[in-house]
Amino acid sequence: MKLVWSKIAAAELRELRQSSVDRWGHDVSRRYLEELREAAEQLSGDPFRARPLRGPFRILRVRSHYVIARVDLGADRLIIARVLHVAMDIERHLGWA
Repeated sequence: MKLVWSKIAAAELRELRQSSVDRWGHDVSRRYLEELREAAEQLSGDPFRARPLRGPFRILRVRSHYVIARVDLGADRLIIARVLHVAMDIERHLGWA
């Protein structure tokens, strides 16, 4: 499946990068973001390894964050919808519109 990042997920990744650089430094931040990106890549190869969330959405925990993806079988793509810290209220942040 083709991997696509939503605008909001890409922005969350940028914010996460900056906050982790501020807190832990460039090397730790780089490695953590690589883990998140690698998890998304692996998920695009097998999206059903992530737990079902709601409808076409799947959720995968990567250390302290959840990668939330929407599976679009018709277009053969996996859209990373959000990257949320595990302490965040997923229901509120997804807004199931």
